[in-house]
Amino acid sequence: MKNAVQQKEIVFGEHGVELAGRLFLPAEAESPLPAAILCHGFGASKRAVEPCAHALAKKGIASLTFDFRGHGSSGGVMDGLPVEDVLDAWELLRCQSDIDTERIAIIGHSLGAMTATFAAAAVRPRALVLLSCPPDTSDEFPADGDTSSYPHWGKDIVLEYPRHGAFPWLNGIAAIACRLWMAVNGFSVRVNWQRFLEALRELKMSTVLRELDECAKLFVFCLGDRVTPYHKSALVYQAAPAPKEALVVSGGNHTAPLSKKGLRTQWLEWTVDSLEHRR
Repeated sequence: MKNAVQQKEIVFGEHGVELAGRLFLPAEAESPLPAAILCHGFGASKRAVEPCAHALAKKGIASLTFDFRGHGSSGGVMDGLPVEDVLDAWELLRCQSDIDTERIAIIGHSLGAMTATFAAAAVRPRALVLLSCPPDTSDEFPADGDTSSYPHWGKDIVLEYPRHGAFPWLNGIAAIACRLWMAVNGFSVRVNWQRFLEALRELKMSTVLRELDECAKLFVFCLGDRVTPYHKSALVYQAAPAPKEALVVSGGNHTAPLSKKGLRTQWLEWTVDSLEHRR
């Protein structure tokens, strides 16, 4: 059947954490295949990016989705930026005999975009797609080191959401909506806030991006995004060297690059175009 897609459940992980993934393969495409790794955002799961992976596979690109550590069906706890999870996904694809290792893209949404950036600095993919990219997290912490406004700082415990409520920075209607969103979609996350926030405090994404002067980069922003506001996140784009492009749309929200079909189609087509030609 033309444009048919095969799906394969897969378990992997070389850094002490077992990760649950799913590989989307085009049923009728000549190997070696270009490939993409798709990284979901904080509190979501591989389900959030699977429509994108399926669409890429229909266009001849093998696509790997997986739950970050502490999320969904994967083991472990979210206690820092899970760069090692992306590196494990990269090695998994590189070991597949039908994958063109010179044509791999890394795609990330929100926290997945940040994680994808740090992983890209280590592996140098052909293309990097950053959806609703956060600003530099190190700039979000007070310069004087006062972290009293950050929930659970200093408490070395693991909490699970939505079982333990909404994310601690939310309240009122936003908190209710968060819990419903996670429950309806079957999302869950186990997080150690102390270790997670300590890790984010030390990260400077713009510095890492300056090293990526070879791979093609696409940033997708929505002006209506209140989670990662454009006026802050655009500074990260400005720090990135060419080749780079920005897709900025009016309105939208934090998840629009994944959920709005027209916007999703635009960055998917950019990804395909970046991978379809051999060097």
